[in-house]
This record gives sequence, C-alpha cells and structure tokens, in this order.
Amino acid sequence: MSAAATAPAGAQLPSRARGNAMILVLALSCFVFGCAYQYILGVPDQVAEIVGIDLSQVSLMMGVYGVCNAIGTPLLVMALTPRGPKTLLLVSLALMAAGMAVCAATPFYPIILAGRAIMGVGNGSFAATAYIAASRIAGPARSASAMSNVALGFSASFVFALPAARVLRDVITWQQAYWVLVAAAAFAFIVIALAVKIPDVPTSSSFSSQRATDVLRVFKNPCVVLPLACTALMFVGYASMNTYITPFMEGVLPDPAWVSGALFAFGLMSMVGSKASGWAADRFGSAPAVIGCVALQAATLVALGISAGSWAAALVAACLWTGISWGFLPAQNSFIMLNAGDDAAFAVSLSNSSLQLGSALGAFVAGGFIACLPLSAMPFLSAAFTLVAVVAEVAALRLARRR
Repeated sequence: MSAAATAPAGAQLPSRARGNAMILVLALSCFVFGCAYQYILGVPDQVAEIVGIDLSQVSLMMGVYGVCNAIGTPLLVMALTPRGPKTLLLVSLALMAAGMAVCAATPFYPIILAGRAIMGVGNGSFAATAYIAASRIAGPARSASAMSNVALGFSASFVFALPAARVLRDVITWQQAYWVLVAAAAFAFIVIALAVKIPDVPTSSSFSSQRATDVLRVFKNPCVVLPLACTALMFVGYASMNTYITPFMEGVLPDPAWVSGALFAFGLMSMVGSKASGWAADRFGSAPAVIGCVALQAATLVALGISAGSWAAALVAACLWTGISWGFLPAQNSFIMLNAGDDAAFAVSLSNSSLQLGSALGAFVAGGFIACLPLSAMPFLSAAFTLVAVVAEVAALRLARRR
C-alpha cells in the first residue's frame, strides 16, 4: 500500500518546478516556526533574566506551547477544514506571528505564556496543513517525498536555531530575535496568499454538506486510531531518550566538549532521515516505511545501550537513531492520510497531537526513570516503548489490507 493513493488522479497539478517552489515556501515557513520553538532553548538564562523569572520557569513556556499545540490544533483544523487548506495555512501563520509578537512585545510572564499558547496552536495547525498541502501539490507519485521536504524545514531549524542563539546572545535579545521571526512569518503569509495554489481533489459526494464535527468519525476507524497510538508510543520512547541525550553523551564521550559536535551531527542526521523516509515511502509504500523506521529505531536504541562502553560505537548508534526518528513522521502521515479519506486534514492534526502528547509523557517518564535507575539504562526503556509502537503499526497495516 503506497502513498500513491493519497491524491486522486483527477487532481489538477502544477508543473513540477512550480510545485517544488511552493513546497519550498512551506518548508521555509516550517523552518521559521521551528526556530521560534528552538531559539529560547539556546538562551534560557537570558529569557529568565529579561522576564524576571526563575530558570526553572522557562520550562513552563515550553509546556504551555506543547499542550496548546496538542489540544488546539485538532479543534482549529476541525473548524476550518471546510474552508480549505489554504485558509488554514494563512490563519495558522497569522496566529503564529501574533503569538511571537505578543512574546516579543512584553516582559510580563503571564502575557508571554499566553503568547506561547497562541504560537502552539498556530504552529501545530500550520504543520498539519502543510503536510496535506505538499501532498496535493506534488501529486500521488511524490506525496511522501513532498511531506518529507516539509519535515526538512523543522529538522533544519534543529540544526540552526540553537547554535545561532548561542552566537547571537551577546548581540541581540531573544525578544529582538522574535521580531525578526515575526517579519519572516509576515513575508511567508504574503507569499502563500499570492503565490501558493493548492490543487482541489475530488471528495465524496456528501463531503460538501458535512458539519465540522463529522470529522470525529475518524475515531471509529482503527486504521487511523492504531497509527495514532503508534505515533504517541514512538514519541514517548523518543522523548524519554532525547530529554537526557546531552548528559547521556557527556557520560559516553571521552571529552564533554565533544557534545556540541555530537548535537550538530544529530541535527544533520535528522535532515538526512527526513529525506530518506519520504523516498522510502514513495518507493515501497508508507506503511512498510513506517514499520521499518520504528523497528530500526528500537534496534538502534538497543545498540546504543549495549555500546555505551565504546564512545565511537555509541556515537554512530545515536546518529542513526536520530536520523531514523526524524524520518518517522512523513511516512506515518502519508499512511494516515491514505486511510482517513476525506478526513485526512483532521487525522493529520491528530497525528501532531499524538506527537506532542507522547513527547510530554516521555519527558515525565524519563524524569521518573532516572530518579530510580542509572541514565545508562535509558536506551532500553525507550526501546521498550518503541517495540510496542511497532505492534500497533503492524496491526494497523493488517487491518488496512483486509479493508
């Protein structure tokens, strides 16, 4: 079962060059949003000093962002899906820009938290809709590859934003950096409004008369619910390891100063993984690509735990794990879209929520784990969650084949 079924053959597609240009705009917009999320992680002490809060309270800014992303995204997508993906993209962009402007314009912590909440909803809605839009623009033969290019925007921000924040910390404040990102989001809004044309695709005859709440029927579709469970479990495993990846690598590498280089390598591998996943999904099918990603992630986590005594082997395993983890989402969203039919946009927004909730739970699980057991055993805990995710995805694939 491949991504080729995600867009009907009757859809009017743009030329390949124009389509690639529009997908690039979506990827660059995702890069801006990723930078907005990652930047404050590079300068938490500066954030705390300017806002006048304790360093530990910076984490609440991330928590509010994630929770509102998870809850608000499906609600906004459900409300605006009848208006089409372009409207959703523009509204999401406006929300993201407004949230960043609120954060940049005030030193008051409660108002900044409100701005982060708005950013979370805008970012989640834009990401979910950008996957749908890229799939339609590229057409069925290149659907998963197009979605991997959107994911590439986020993974590129992972490489760029934290080092940039460290370099610029003595030049500009984090709020001044946010004003730059607001300007970039405004420019993206104009470009998408004027130049991005998302092809219409044929839908079922009753789709135009549906109520917004009718999309809730996806919860009755096990071929959607099981992949959502897989996404949540996969990111519990990912976040439990990723939350403490820095101290873990400090304990593995011969010199703690090497950790910065290792994190940069992880960022590069995330970009490679995003592209490789899209290619594999288009060539072999979205479900086999997802199962391969999750199974390989479990294997590399076990290898990471076993090889902790050899820094070179551990570094290779960690790089492979990062790349494979970032390759998961484009293929998974392709599979979900394939099985959700007319409700694909809402289903993909639920995928984003599963990611956010799984990541939050994984961070809590990791904190409890290291309170009881050594950090060196963390890869095995993450592998256990990932193996359960494989079971959920295999069950979804079997059901989809029967249908």
